[in-house]
Amino acid sequence: MTFISGWGGFREIFDYLPNVCDFFVPFVDFFPNQTPDIISMESEILIGWSLGAHLILKYSKHVIAKKVLLITPFLYFCDYVNKRVIDRMILAFEKDKMKVINEFLSNIGAKAYNKDIPDSLKHGLEFLKVSKVESFEKKDNYFCLCAQKDFLKLNNACFDICKNTMMVDSNHFISEDKIELAIKKIH
Repeated sequence: MTFISGWGGFREIFDYLPNVCDFFVPFVDFFPNQTPDIISMESEILIGWSLGAHLILKYSKHVIAKKVLLITPFLYFCDYVNKRVIDRMILAFEKDKMKVINEFLSNIGAKAYNKDIPDSLKHGLEFLKVSKVESFEKKDNYFCLCAQKDFLKLNNACFDICKNTMMVDSNHFISEDKIELAIKKIH
């Protein structure tokens, strides 16, 4: 099982997922152009959360996994979040990375992070402003897990992306027990 996390989705904000699968954080462990190398290694269950889900969609021709679980996915982030919000985050990130990360994590319902924050996450914010998946044909082996109370308002994106959509009572950060239930449903 491979898990591609979201922007600022450090291992430390999860309790056990990083210990039970290959776990990657975009703009920390890899850059988008390296996504095909990561996703083409997984043959069973490939999971992407938020930006990780977007990257799986963007490079879907490289997916060989039998099942794909997309958690709070999107085709184009700025369909849901105004570019000016991202621009303000970029400016704030340049001044106080820790504050931006922890405000973001708090807003999405995740726990705080208190380790070093790589400058490369700024590139992730810039990427979110421009990266689009122009079209995606729904596939039978792709499943979406979306949050009804998503702070980023991405919940409707699921229906545009997946035939098989599961909605949960959650914020953008979905608890690991709910993710585990979704994995059992698709497995």
